Amino acid sequence: MRHVAGVFTPACERSPGMSVTTPLAAPRTQASGAGPIAAYLVLCFVWGSTYLAIRMAVETLPPHIMVGGRSVLAGLIMGGVALMSGTARPTRANVLNAAISGVLLFAGGQAFLATAEMHVPSGQAAVVNATQALFMPLAAWALGAGRVPGPAAWLGLLVGFAGVAVLVGPGAGVVNPWGVGTVLLSVLCWSFGGAAARRWPAGPLALAAGLQMVIGGAVSLLLAWPFGEWHGFSLEGVSHRSWVGVTYLATVGSFVGFGAFTWLVRIWPMERLSTYTYINPIVALLLGAAFAGESLTRRDGLATALILGAVAVVMWGARPRRGGE
Repeated sequence: MRHVAGVFTPACERSPGMSVTTPLAAPRTQASGAGPIAAYLVLCFVWGSTYLAIRMAVETLPPHIMVGGRSVLAGLIMGGVALMSGTARPTRANVLNAAISGVLLFAGGQAFLATAEMHVPSGQAAVVNATQALFMPLAAWALGAGRVPGPAAWLGLLVGFAGVAVLVGPGAGVVNPWGVGTVLLSVLCWSFGGAAARRWPAGPLALAAGLQMVIGGAVSLLLAWPFGEWHGFSLEGVSHRSWVGVTYLATVGSFVGFGAFTWLVRIWPMERLSTYTYINPIVALLLGAAFAGESLTRRDGLATALILGAVAVVMWGARPRRGGE
C-alpha cells in the first residue's frame, strides 16, 4: 500500500495486471475467497453477541465511560502490538484520518448504541441497528467511497428492511421512541464512520484500528463530562455482570470483530459488507431467548426468512462481474 503525504489522501493499491480506476479498488484475489467470508461470519455472529454484552455492561457502567475505557485499552494493545511487530510509526495524515473515522465509529456510533441500550432491549436495538445496511452504501457514495448500489442490491436492501419492519411493527410490543431514535443516530454515525475509514485509510490495518479505537475512545471519555457520567462514578459500584460484558466487548468485540470490520471495509463493496447488520438481530434474538428468557414467535421466524433472503440478494448483486467490478 502506498501512502502519500498529506491529509485525507486515499491509499492506492495496485497488483500486477490489475487496472486501478479508483484509489479504493482492491485486488479481486483479496476481496474473494475463504478469508473475507470467514471475517464476514465473525461480524455476523460475534457482533451479534455484543448487543447482549453491551446491555450487561451498561447496567452499572455509564455508556460513554464504558465505550471510551474499553476502546482506549483495546486500541493501545492493538496499536502497540502492530508497532512492536515492525509496522512503521503513523504519519500525521494517518492520525488525522483515524481521528475522523474513529470519532464517528466509537464516540458516535458505539457510544450512542450503548446509551440506547439503557432504554431498549438488546434484541430490539440490534433489529433497529440493521438499518445500517441501508445507510452504509449511501454514506459510502456520499463520501466518494463507493458507487450507487445497483438494482439487485437495492431490492435486497428493501427486502431486508421489510424484515426489520416485521420485527418492530404493530404487535411487536412497546417501542421506546427515545431509545429507537438514539439507535438511529448511532447508525448514522457508524455508517459515515465506516465510509470515512474506506475513503481515507489510516495506514496498515492493525495500526489503523488501534488509532481509531484510541482516538474515538478518548473523545468518548471526554464526552462523558457534559453528559454527567463522571459525577459520582466509582469502580466499586460496577457489578460482576457489567465487568463480564465490558471484558467481552474489549476482547472479542474489539480485537476480533473490529479487526475483521477494518479489513473488510477496505476490500468489499459497502452494500455487501453492510448485510452483516441483518444477521446481527437474529443472533441477538437467539441469545436473548437462550440467556434472557425472551420468547421466539412466528413473527421472528418470518422476519428471519426475509432478512436471510435479503442478504442473499445483496451478496448476489454485489458480486464481482467479469472484467472487473
